[in-house]
Amino acid sequence: MLKRIRLVDFKSFVDEQVELAPLTLLVGANASGKSNLLDAIRFLKGLTLDLTLNEILNGEKRSQADAWPGIRGRAEEAARIGTSAFQIDSTWLASVPFDRSRQAAEADSQRVEIHHTIHCGGAPQFRLDAESLDGGKLLGAANHSGGSRSLLGILANGSLIPEALDRGVAPVIPVLRDILRDVQFLEINPARMRDYGRRGDPLGEDGRNMSGVLSELCANPDEKFSLVSFIAELCAPEIEDIEFRGVEELGDVIAMFVEKNGRRISARSISDGTLHFLGTLLALRTAKPGSVVLIEEIESGLHPTRIRLLVEYLQSVTNELDIQVIATTHSPVVLQWLSEESLRNTIVCGRVPEHEGTILRRLSELPHLFEVLQRKGIDELFTTGWLEMAL
Repeated sequence: MLKRIRLVDFKSFVDEQVELAPLTLLVGANASGKSNLLDAIRFLKGLTLDLTLNEILNGEKRSQADAWPGIRGRAEEAARIGTSAFQIDSTWLASVPFDRSRQAAEADSQRVEIHHTIHCGGAPQFRLDAESLDGGKLLGAANHSGGSRSLLGILANGSLIPEALDRGVAPVIPVLRDILRDVQFLEINPARMRDYGRRGDPLGEDGRNMSGVLSELCANPDEKFSLVSFIAELCAPEIEDIEFRGVEELGDVIAMFVEKNGRRISARSISDGTLHFLGTLLALRTAKPGSVVLIEEIESGLHPTRIRLLVEYLQSVTNELDIQVIATTHSPVVLQWLSEESLRNTIVCGRVPEHEGTILRRLSELPHLFEVLQRKGIDELFTTGWLEMAL
């Protein structure tokens, strides 16, 4: 889980840091910096892929299977305008085994904080100026590709650079690398979800294998009941069952949604909103424990009366499955259904004339917020710009 992040001269940020919760929503006007925060996390994931800094920023397509899309704006816009370097500090909460030589199933573990810092300079052809983990400098990184690769990506097959071992950071390197590799950036695309899926294959960040994953989950009666219950509340007319039609020898299947009148609708004809909700639900349900899921505009495609279902699921899944969701939203309805704790942990992103760059503040840090909420609804705070003014 990402506990804290500090951004220095990265995109629209001058020097901002913020703490994050298991469920963290990002709110703010268009171009306020919400997506830039997600881009920073995506960049950290890219460090684990054995790519140069410029390949991480610009994108790299070695094959169709492992294509890396890069970061919005590419290297030319990674550092804040007028600067040529940026720094990202992050703190991650993870389970680290006491003895990594023992079998994973038997190894005792402890929850620890892992602190990572990376400083990149020389835009637009970035180099790695400094990198540290838990206060220990990751020596040796500058000896690889002219200092253009992070040590997190250089390490392969468990090999460790001696200097890193001397600093005592070796046990946490593979832990942090695995956390970052498991970060998912959901970009659910209903158009990619309408075809046959395959059992045993992953969902995909765009949800393309929806039918295959749904088929596997529905093999468990309890899982199927839960999924059908969610979809039944979402849809009109009401769905009462899910069936699958497919090619058994290939494992290819397509979902068939059964309405109460007996009519069967395939994934090819189901609404975009239903598919978007279902793709998000499946991604969260199948995410690895401890993983981080990033989502843009969490309410996309949903009618306001159905947003409650999504918020309830987000709050329950982050608690029960030990995953973290960091998502942007433009909908006051989303915030209306949040618990008080989740509302307090919501982060406002804003740009104000008196301050250069994006400001990040948790709602709990805004003065008089909850007194104002008693007099006005959260929707009025959105539409009047009160949140931005309170920054």
